[in-house]
Formats: sequence, C-alpha cells, structure tokens
Amino acid sequence: MKKLRLIVAALLATIFITTASAQTGIGVRGLFGIEGNAYGGAEISLQKIGRHEWDLGWSNDSWKFTGLKLFNFLGSNTGGFGLYGGLGAGIGYSNTYDQMFGSFALDLGTYIWAGPIQVGLDWRPEWNVFNYPGKDVSFNLALSARLMFGKGG
Repeated sequence: MKKLRLIVAALLATIFITTASAQTGIGVRGLFGIEGNAYGGAEISLQKIGRHEWDLGWSNDSWKFTGLKLFNFLGSNTGGFGLYGGLGAGIGYSNTYDQMFGSFALDLGTYIWAGPIQVGLDWRPEWNVFNYPGKDVSFNLALSARLMFGKGG
C-alpha cells in the first residue's frame, strides 16, 4: 500500500512539474457532504483552464487520483468569469473494503478570478466502474481555490 501511495505521489509531482506553465492553477478542492457521495475528502488540485485538471484526494478511509479533460464553454484564460465542462477517470483505494476502485467522471464547473486567485464551484458525478460495493454513483459538489501562474491566452 505504501509503495502505491509513493507511485501516485510521484506521478502527481511529475504532472505538476511538467504542466506548471501558461495559466496553470495549483490549490485545493474540498467536497461538501451530498447524499449519495461515495468519496468525500479534500483534494490537492492542479488545473490548466480549458485543458485539464489533476486531483489527488483523501478522506478518513480512502484516497483517490482523478484526471479530467476540460473544455471552456464561457470565459477565457485571462481572468473574469468562466464556465467549463469535462470528463475523465479516477482510481483510488478504500481502507474500509481493503481494495482498489475505479471511476468514470463528468465535471461541470464555474470560476471567478480575484487577482491571482481563482475561486470555483464544480459538480462532479462519478460512476464507479469496479469495486467499492454499494457506492455505484457519487455526486461530488466542491468549492475550490487555486493560485494561478503563467500568462493567459
């Protein structure tokens, strides 16, 4: 289990290092308690607006790594207000069930800029595709805050 955590941490660090350029935000994404929530915990988040988002999250009994391809619907990389959507997948581990689990995710979110800070709200329904008994669908609603780096465009 510790080896797997180190592998995921190394993967996330590599992603952070290789993508920390043009309008990339690094911060946190924290979940609200919503009925039907199979995974609920804080997430370290890296987002490149309109391109991708990578999240490593944890809660009392599990951890999860999620990657999403994002699409801008409204707004730009230069600031203001925006609306985006995305899709992706996640993999994690549950101590409760002592097993790995995997999920398919959709994402719909909005953000606003306050100087170099991006504050956002997103809804991410996730369908568990293997393991995690009794938790077929989760409805994660999250507030996020990210410090933005790089130039927009």
